[in-house]
Amino acid sequence: MKVNFVIVLCAVLAFGVSCSGKQKQAGSSSTGAAGTITVTDLAGREVTIKMPVKKISTNWAGTGGAFMTMSALLGKDVADYISSWDRDLQTYRFDMWEHYRSTIPALENIPIVGDFETNDLNLEMLIALKPDLVIWTLGVKQQAESTVEPTLAKAGIPIVYIDHHAETIENHSRSTRLLGKIFGKEERAEELVKFYVDNMNLITKRLSGIQNKPLVYVEVAYGGPEKYSNTFSDSYSWGSMIAKAGGTSLGEGKVEKFGALEAETVIAGKPDLIIFGGSYWPDIPESLRMGYLSSEDDTQRLLRNYLKRPGWNSLSAVKNKQVFAIYFALAFGMYDAASVAFLAKCIHPELFADIDPMAMLRDYYSRFMPYDISGVWMTQIE
Repeated sequence: MKVNFVIVLCAVLAFGVSCSGKQKQAGSSSTGAAGTITVTDLAGREVTIKMPVKKISTNWAGTGGAFMTMSALLGKDVADYISSWDRDLQTYRFDMWEHYRSTIPALENIPIVGDFETNDLNLEMLIALKPDLVIWTLGVKQQAESTVEPTLAKAGIPIVYIDHHAETIENHSRSTRLLGKIFGKEERAEELVKFYVDNMNLITKRLSGIQNKPLVYVEVAYGGPEKYSNTFSDSYSWGSMIAKAGGTSLGEGKVEKFGALEAETVIAGKPDLIIFGGSYWPDIPESLRMGYLSSEDDTQRLLRNYLKRPGWNSLSAVKNKQVFAIYFALAFGMYDAASVAFLAKCIHPELFADIDPMAMLRDYYSRFMPYDISGVWMTQIE
């Protein structure tokens, strides 16, 4: 009996070790001391986080920060999880801000602590609000590590970096899964990833083997017609999305990541298509208005003003009405599969005749977001 008992005991122990090993290998994070997890962020840093996470501070709410994905993960409770943020949504996505706060009034009560971009980060206030975690975009890491990282570490507040700006399937998916892990919404995160990856794979499959990659000039229509605003290289933001949609950005080789081109450079480049990124910037009335507080007539009027720029009447894209506009913030998040679909349909209409990018965007909002969607988000010059 002793021999049999020893055999059974060894078998049980071996089974336990085997299961333990499988669980550790399968997980995207490891469990540390009681009530903590260790995750790897998008900067490749291992970060230990006390669980559960109840409050975070974040940045770039309307431009690739955690807020949009948090909205999809947490629904109408999203405001309860934010201890502080910057003015990004209110300043650069005013129409979104107006609509979102009407849906979730508690958003108005979130304290504003500023950001590196506006050079007004109030670190003392951020710490005093006692977030469990800071979630920032990878784009501010270089500034943060040389200034505020040591202070936050001393205060016992960890930082996690996410990245939606590289516009890669890998970073989009990793960032979303990381947020799902942090907020205990892993199944929901997988649904978001599936939506994004499935639609991106559909686009990629249709574009496989194409030889022709039309030249596209994309510009953030922020400064009004008289001012040429940022364009992008093929490896960043909208330039990267154009590359995924089967085109080549005019900014490739001319700007490192983003920057404005001279008028002569754009005209001499003779782009096959022109795509403007609109939004709602109240301080600049002649900027391209799109989103919740827009109408098709108003968007078309403002878009035509851009085509009156000196020398643009010579461009074939203008002559052939190959001029399009899309809401600029429809990037840097899991819904931007719809944006890539729109770009692909603009660049290769024959391959995407049956695809409705706006229906794809509505599907995302209906399935995942706590807000509805209305207004002008994608259009072509009439």
